[in-house]
Amino acid sequence: MICFPQREDVRLRRAPLAEVICQVRFPPVLRIANEHPVAFQERIRGRFPQLTVEQGMVVHMAPMGTEPPSAKPEPRIFRFRTPDGHMVVSLALNFYALSTVSYTHWADFLDLLQFVNQAAREVYDLPYAVRVGLRYINHLTFENTGTSSVAELWEILRPELTMLLRSECWDEPVEMLSQLLLAADENERLTLRSGFKSGEKPIFLLDFDYYAEGNISLENLPFLCQRYHDMIYNAFRWCIREERLVVFDPVPVVEED
Repeated sequence: MICFPQREDVRLRRAPLAEVICQVRFPPVLRIANEHPVAFQERIRGRFPQLTVEQGMVVHMAPMGTEPPSAKPEPRIFRFRTPDGHMVVSLALNFYALSTVSYTHWADFLDLLQFVNQAAREVYDLPYAVRVGLRYINHLTFENTGTSSVAELWEILRPELTMLLRSECWDEPVEMLSQLLLAADENERLTLRSGFKSGEKPIFLLDFDYYAEGNISLENLPFLCQRYHDMIYNAFRWCIREERLVVFDPVPVVEED
């Protein structure tokens, strides 16, 4: 069970978000693999006019060189981007995803997610999802926290997240990465990854990945993702010392209205 304290969703002018991703996996649709997604593109082209197609290769190496290497193409992934390239819709034979490196607010992201979900459901008659995941990747840096030393950067966070970094046996570690897998209920999990990388521009990572597996109704996707978002936001606020949230320049509720 997960029970982070509930917090009011506050918009941050200097949010430390590097990327936000929602991925919806569904039973494979061979039509997506075997033809160009013309109808799907027409549905979303007004907002996502740029298109690229990616197709990687999987190389198999036989043990001890008993057979020559063999290469097998991976399924194509269609990437539809906004004019500035900051938001991307990805489509493959068994998933679609919405991602952004220029996150503004949850309401804006959810609006686009509903738009993409409706297009995918109507064009490909998707029966249900088998996995839905929402992921928020945060990079805390000197720039977006207004700090000037690693010690100041660490002080923004709860001590539980930095205790492995602090020891009389070593100075500033080169890297640290830890992962917690938390059970929300029978089919839902929250993966919390935290980490640190030193260097000229030190980064502290807070990576929240909330997902559910099973036969999931796509009609209820907005309500599910709202709940996932709330859980992730409460987890983020738990990670940040309450008195240090000010470093991200929160927008007062009155000003936001």
